[in-house]
Amino acid sequence: MNVYVVIMAGGRGERLWPASTPTRPKPFLPLARGEPLIKATWRRALALTDPHRVYLVAEQGLAHKFRELLGIPDDRLIVEPVGKNTAPAVGLAALVLSQLDPRAIMVVLPADHLIPEQEKFTATVARGLEAAEAGYLVTLGIKPTHPATGYGYIQRGEPLSEVPGAFSVARFTEKPEPSQAEKFLAQGGYFWNAGIFLWPVDRILEEIHRFLPRLANALEELRPHWGTPSWGETLARVWDRVEKTSIDYGVLERAQGVAVVPAEFTWHDLGDWQAVWQALPRDDQEVATYGDHLGKDSNRTLIWGQPGKPVATLGVSELAIVDTPHALLVARLSRSQEVRELAQRAEELPPWEELLREDKGGMLEMVRSFPEQCQAGWELGSSADVPLDRLAGFSRVLCVGMGGSGITGDLLSSLLPCEVLPWRGYQLPPFIGEETLLVGISYSGKTEETLAAFKAGLARTHRALAISSGGELRELCRREGVPWIGIPAGLQPRAALGYLLFPLLALFRRLEVLPEDPAPALRLLSARAAELAVEGSQAHLLARTLCRHLPLIYGSHGHTAPVAFRWKTQINENAKQPAFWAQLPELCHNEIVGWELTPRLLPTAQVVFLRTPSDHPRVGARIEVLKEVLARRGLSYSEVWAQGETVLERLLSLLYLGDWVSVYLALLNRVDPTPVRPIQELKARLAELPWEGG
Repeated sequence: MNVYVVIMAGGRGERLWPASTPTRPKPFLPLARGEPLIKATWRRALALTDPHRVYLVAEQGLAHKFRELLGIPDDRLIVEPVGKNTAPAVGLAALVLSQLDPRAIMVVLPADHLIPEQEKFTATVARGLEAAEAGYLVTLGIKPTHPATGYGYIQRGEPLSEVPGAFSVARFTEKPEPSQAEKFLAQGGYFWNAGIFLWPVDRILEEIHRFLPRLANALEELRPHWGTPSWGETLARVWDRVEKTSIDYGVLERAQGVAVVPAEFTWHDLGDWQAVWQALPRDDQEVATYGDHLGKDSNRTLIWGQPGKPVATLGVSELAIVDTPHALLVARLSRSQEVRELAQRAEELPPWEELLREDKGGMLEMVRSFPEQCQAGWELGSSADVPLDRLAGFSRVLCVGMGGSGITGDLLSSLLPCEVLPWRGYQLPPFIGEETLLVGISYSGKTEETLAAFKAGLARTHRALAISSGGELRELCRREGVPWIGIPAGLQPRAALGYLLFPLLALFRRLEVLPEDPAPALRLLSARAAELAVEGSQAHLLARTLCRHLPLIYGSHGHTAPVAFRWKTQINENAKQPAFWAQLPELCHNEIVGWELTPRLLPTAQVVFLRTPSDHPRVGARIEVLKEVLARRGLSYSEVWAQGETVLERLLSLLYLGDWVSVYLALLNRVDPTPVRPIQELKARLAELPWEGG
């Protein structure tokens, strides 16, 4: 018998909110004796057939998390563009299996059930396989223990003569009213629908063709594309036309030749917190606990806590208390089914028009106009009256600058073929001499650290220039006869990067140091502005992912590290929230050890990997391994790939995306991105303190 197992990993688990969320749904919860449900399901599947015949269906946004957690090869991961309930997922998997093996018998397992008795489960499936091999559509039925209203019911019909222990299905009933459920329990001959199915792939595809024509047409259009480069594009296109329905309602309730095999194993659907309470071990007061609990006079209660954070209860009963980094739920166990309503409300966002009103300082427009600013900056640098002969002949560039101005030096270090030292501080390194081109970068021209370092540098080298919108830096250059490039005033320094970076790029191009033509990068930025300025864009979705999280931005040394730093600082200044950054491969030698306690100390951490095709192959390999390490610790990550062909294109595409993300994140945080009050407070206080260098 050609047995294939397909695990359906599309459930959202909204009734287990707030532990189950869209980015970490129910299959990832450690409800199988401390390990994720999906891992227990994966092992259960491996006991039924050969490992290379076990497949998993997941929607696109979660596929990578299942891949990393389970180590599943890409050729056994079937990815839906978006989840559309079980019928489309079953149809897609059946199509794939039919291409591989037209005689396949397909076993469908939900990813999020708890089944502790493997041997009994395997024996029941074996009986179901006999019925499936005889041509039946088979479902496993669970003997009811109470009049539950959260499950569908199956009424058994006559025994199947050719398959001992199996019965025809007389009728399906969707989730019944309490009185009807009590009647089913008293009458007998009814089973809960476990959502575990077995059938020949050709038979289920026939029934889909009979009852779900839109899905059937989509599958037929997809068939010739399986295993070809056009599969993904075709799937994305046809999936919009597919009906959203369950395999039970769409096919089984209308088909002939449907059988039920009574299950002989213990089964927990874990469909709500009351079901979790029933499934977990309980103490003599009937308190079930995950995490640390301090209790007195508490009974019949579920405690779900966070590592290292005890939940204390006094004189409570019949409650579900679920504490997560994002929300705290306190509910009557008996009303657990209603938690779904709260989960849906928690995901709701105010209308986008309302969020846009938070941008009182106009930061969105500043970000949108960045491409035009870069173009204007290039033209300014190309025409600037600068004595190139006085600047030429250097072997090192020292860029002194702070904050939103200082990032210019970091980017130049990744773009110029010579040594570039970004410098943030009052004092210069002792090795600076005439071989160095000193570049002072201060948007306001008033930054005290930059002024101090630039003055010190002028005593070491005659090769120097500065860029600012005015201020003391301009006056210093005039007094000392140092070339100065003036740029428009009136912006936040972090919103003036185009005016700071591109005049210098143009100047280095004129000095024949910059080998790269910036024209493709400018065109790419203009195209990205149109893409990222709309609701639902990549930046918008990524901001939603990072909302209520602590971003950890990771780039690669000598390449995307400056962009990772820019993401961190933009999130700090625009979104008004903490964010951190690090660079590969260095973080592999220290920071990752800190992940051990991250779930306890930084439970909202969200890693973002900045990727380009120019990454060193070993950096790419390290990231792939790190994703597995993160998944094993239940930590979330996102991966962002650069666009373009040149180094400048790729760096700027990532940087520009980060700028948009930071402003969208500010709006989701319900703050105005523009003001930087703590910086203003600091500067005002420092101005009161005497300093000889001031």
